[in-house]
Amino acid sequence: MVFLFILIAILLIGFIMFFSKIQIEIDNFKFCSNSKRHLNKDYEIIVKLYVLGLFPILKIPITKTKLEKIKLKEKIKNIDFKAIEENPRLNKKIIEAIKSFKFSILHCNLYIEIGTENAGLTSIIVPAISTIISIILRKKVKKVKKQKFIVQPIFQNRNLVNLSFTGIFEIKISHIINIIYRFYKKEKEGVKEYERTSNRGAYDYSYE
Repeated sequence: MVFLFILIAILLIGFIMFFSKIQIEIDNFKFCSNSKRHLNKDYEIIVKLYVLGLFPILKIPITKTKLEKIKLKEKIKNIDFKAIEENPRLNKKIIEAIKSFKFSILHCNLYIEIGTENAGLTSIIVPAISTIISIILRKKVKKVKKQKFIVQPIFQNRNLVNLSFTGIFEIKISHIINIIYRFYKKEKEGVKEYERTSNRGAYDYSYE
C-alpha cells in the first residue's frame, strides 16, 4: 500500500512538472566593449518556476554580486574546452541540442550599437545582424507588440559594441526532459556502437 502511494505521488509530481515551465526575466543588462568594466553591476536575472504553466512556486534572483560569490568565472575557466573540441561525438551532441532547443520570447527590448574600423564593413554588418534578430523574433515571439529592437551603426573608425537588453524568455519543462532523454538515448547508442566496433576489431582476421 505504501509502495503504491509512493508510485502515485511520483507519477503525479512527474505529470505536474511535465506541464510546467521556466520563465527567465533579464532586466537592465548592459554591455559596453569600450569601457574597462564591460558589464554593468546592477543587472538582474530572475528565474521562475510555474507549475502547470500557471502558478509561480519558485523565484530565484541572480545578480552580478551573487555570481561573483559563487566564483562563476573561475569555474568556467576550469572547464576543459579543448577536450570538448577534440571530442567529435560530444560536439555533435551539443550542436544538435542547440538546434533543437526551443523557447518563447514574451518580451524583448534590445538596443545595439556596432562600429568597426572599416565604415564599409560596418554598413554590411549592421543590416545583417538586424535581419538575423528579426528572423529569430519572428519565430520565437508570442506577443508581437511587446517586442522592440534597434541596431544602430557607429562610424568612429574603431571597433565598438554597445548593448542594452531587457526581456522575458519561457522554456517548457517537457522540452528540457525531451532533450535530456535524447542525449541519454544517443549516449547509449554510442556505447553500443563502440562495443560492436571493439568486438569486430578483436576478432578481425581470426580465421588466418
